[in-house]
Amino acid sequence: MIEILIITIIILFIAVYAFNKNKINNSNVNNIYSSEYYRGLNYLLNNEDDKALKIFTDLIDVDSSTIETHLALGGVYRRRGEFDKAILIHQNLLSRPKLDRSVKNQTLYELAKDFFSAGLYDKSEKIFINLKENKSYLESCNEYLLLIYELSKDWDSAIKFSKNLRQPIIINLQPDLIISQYYCEKADDYYKDSQLNKAITLLRKAIDTHKESIRAHLTLFKLNMHSNPSLALDNFSKLLEIDSIYLIISSNELIEFSAIHHNADIDNKIYNIVLKHSHEKNFSPILYEFMFNMNGYQSPNDYINVTQNNIFTNIFNSLYIDKDLTNNTSSHKNDLLTLIKNNFLTFSCSNCGYSAKNHIWQCPSCNYWETIKPNTLSEKVTYNG
Repeated sequence: MIEILIITIIILFIAVYAFNKNKINNSNVNNIYSSEYYRGLNYLLNNEDDKALKIFTDLIDVDSSTIETHLALGGVYRRRGEFDKAILIHQNLLSRPKLDRSVKNQTLYELAKDFFSAGLYDKSEKIFINLKENKSYLESCNEYLLLIYELSKDWDSAIKFSKNLRQPIIINLQPDLIISQYYCEKADDYYKDSQLNKAITLLRKAIDTHKESIRAHLTLFKLNMHSNPSLALDNFSKLLEIDSIYLIISSNELIEFSAIHHNADIDNKIYNIVLKHSHEKNFSPILYEFMFNMNGYQSPNDYINVTQNNIFTNIFNSLYIDKDLTNNTSSHKNDLLTLIKNNFLTFSCSNCGYSAKNHIWQCPSCNYWETIKPNTLSEKVTYNG
């Protein structure tokens, strides 16, 4: 009995000793890990990226709890434009045996973004196509895949992919609208190659896809400016029925159209279009000059009346009727007219704030379509009269 008790006590002591030893060993490992981890952070803060990268990469094999840290670090390198380091970190993570499925998917997603940012679209595309089978990544992968086709100007793939998505919204737009943009992009390519018939066919497809395709109507106007003025004006009128702001945005093209033909009948039609689609705040210095000339070089009262609530309508009119007087005052007025005219219209992206001097269909900063909106000088001026 006493022997059994002694054996039991010895076994208990051995168990306690083994437990404490294991605890001490784990503590030592954790202390080593902690020391290395903070040393790596110190290197990172001191911009010694290569040393930090080596330590963090080595730590992958020490403790799986560092995985989230490595994912974050890879994202930091990608944002800094150091894509090779980001790719190395994420590839090292994927090389771990028995990696948790959710962590593997997250790492693949980050690696695909690394390849995308580095311009390696083929590698990025393969990962996104496979990863979008996971519902958690479906929407984001679809957006990246569309961006890949857009940036590589693979409009056929973009059109096919968009049609197969069958989603109510694609990158904040209706599918038919974004597909019409792709048709217009492809039409532009044909136009640059002087294949006008193919360009026109695609523009009609764009309109069939999206009845209110502003870009397709405007492009058809430009394509028909020389050869078919009647059809060109018809396209321009349809464009303005969709959105009258394009009367101001496309004012230079409209004046160019008038200059091409020097035709009184065409000019009268333009005059009537301007009056019909102008409204009380929709003033344009360029259109004012055209209307002034059409009115026998006198104040175009019809145009002034329909845009009278714009702060610059009467100001520009007052300056313009005195612009030919040869005195110092008139010289200053001419300078002011030029200043107003050259700075009256600018553009910015409603999504990211990107600024542009000319109207474009896709923002080069955020890649969103139809977010470049006009900003007139009158909208920036507050008048307390």
